[in-house]
Amino acid sequence: MEKAILITFLIATSMVYQSLAQDEEISPISPESFAYEPAAAYEYDHDLLDHMTTQRIKFLQDCSDKMSSKCGVEMTEGLIDDKPVSENCCVNFLKIGRDCHEGLLTFVFATYELKDAASEILPRSKRMWNKCVETTAAKIGVPLAFET
Repeated sequence: MEKAILITFLIATSMVYQSLAQDEEISPISPESFAYEPAAAYEYDHDLLDHMTTQRIKFLQDCSDKMSSKCGVEMTEGLIDDKPVSENCCVNFLKIGRDCHEGLLTFVFATYELKDAASEILPRSKRMWNKCVETTAAKIGVPLAFET
């Protein structure tokens, strides 16, 4: 179960930090080059998982399974760049439901590397949700409310 959450975290991190996923020349890493202490980040994220119930981890895993990876990437980029998402991804987004959406975002942006971005990203996620409700909900017959 922790493996699925870790994979979700790694995917989210690679979407946020696109440069990590690009090929480039490998050079030796000096300790000064880290923006954070890797051991501290690992310990922080491990503690985050340790404080979650098995039921909560299962819920988040089920939520991440419902979201297509293509839309997950598009939505993450949309949140970071403050851009709208496609109608197809809005459909996928709305079908996973608000509880899943909020749960995944809360978890991902509670991690060590992303916790400082939460105050900026979470309001964007509400705008994205509301835009998808406005443009797509009626087309798929889902009676969804706007997020306040």
